[in-house]
Amino acid sequence: MNNSSKASHRPDSLIGAIAAFEGIQDACTLLNGPIGCKTYPAYMSSLMTSHPQSVDVNYFADFYFGQTRIPCTYIDETDFVYGSEPKVTQALKQLEQNKHGLIGVINHSGTSIIGDDLTQIIQNANIKTLSVAIDSTGFTGTYASGFQDAVIKILDHILIKRNQKISRTVNIIGSTIFHYNWENDLTEIKRMLKLLGIHTVSVICAGESISNLQRASQAELNLVLNEEYGDKIASYLENKCGIPHIDLNLQAPYGLSASEAWFKAVADFFDISSETITLESSRVRKKCYPALARVSSFTSSLRGMPFAVFGDSSQVYALTTFLYEYLGMLPVVVGIKESGPKNSESIKAYLSRNLLNAPVLVNPDQYELMDYLRKTTPSLLLGSGIEKNISLLLPSPPQFIPITFPYHERVTLTTRPLMGFNGVLTLIEDILNAVRHVKYW
Repeated sequence: MNNSSKASHRPDSLIGAIAAFEGIQDACTLLNGPIGCKTYPAYMSSLMTSHPQSVDVNYFADFYFGQTRIPCTYIDETDFVYGSEPKVTQALKQLEQNKHGLIGVINHSGTSIIGDDLTQIIQNANIKTLSVAIDSTGFTGTYASGFQDAVIKILDHILIKRNQKISRTVNIIGSTIFHYNWENDLTEIKRMLKLLGIHTVSVICAGESISNLQRASQAELNLVLNEEYGDKIASYLENKCGIPHIDLNLQAPYGLSASEAWFKAVADFFDISSETITLESSRVRKKCYPALARVSSFTSSLRGMPFAVFGDSSQVYALTTFLYEYLGMLPVVVGIKESGPKNSESIKAYLSRNLLNAPVLVNPDQYELMDYLRKTTPSLLLGSGIEKNISLLLPSPPQFIPITFPYHERVTLTTRPLMGFNGVLTLIEDILNAVRHVKYW
């Protein structure tokens, strides 16, 4: 098969910037661009999280086009010649009537070229609602970079800098509303922090209110869940507010050893006993042991089973070590979608140190995916709907477990995290149920 397209399947920096604003409960995102570029992110936003809106909003009025999220200025050829200010001004005045706490105005890549000054347009519109302009999201930038850059600009406008810190408090950074299973993961992280006696001030731009974001400067520590989505934000808050963050060399809290190390680092910072972490780990191990023992009693296929994993580098690093060390499974393909410098290098070093020959693919396209899945024939595939759909073209498709976005085929009403100690139970449950369908079971 000829590789005629190297286009990425990952959302770009525009979607990342939109996710930053849409991750604020009382905010509204205005996209200054063609209507075709707002349909998908508006659908995704409404699908991935609820968003309080005024009951008086008419979603069939100008700019909304029947969708509940992300109004759009529907820029056309004339606007590209004469400028977008009239439509942006009209949209801002209409949106102000909906009494949002914040309006984010984001230029599409095409309208960025025009050179309209969004900040000046907002000032000229003379509206009272706090508004933040993103003139350009970087054209070909990544989803993660677009998210982080927009978050930093948002915090620059709304953060209330206070020198007094609240004892035993944290901000959580590095999750977005487009992440698969993000709400359940945050619930698990907060549960563990509460057991340790630690309070969360703000979850930065992931289902958070403006008032909590404004208070972020009062936290004593920043916790970065995923390096790719939080390293620049953590550095910004450290420079601006003097808030340190946990070492990004740590794996994201997926699996037992990574969760133990991650929460122990938090406990050590606050000089808290790690007994709670030991008890949680013991509880999960005791619950997993009988199920794993039953499997081992009639088959040895789990140990040595080839698997492929695709996700962000911080996620992939932790999951690869968990599946290899705890379950004895064998990585045959490792795919990185968003690359964090520290975790990406750690993955390669880990594979080399353990003499594992799994290729590391960085943001692979569909042809590269198909080629390596065909060569390596994994029995289990962890990834997104993209990898799943491509794998279905194989003669013997692997069993699939969703761990990253985009994936919208499963409705989850219960709390089933992937992160933390309860996340281990979810992963083991999904793996054992999936591999029952592997042909040699």
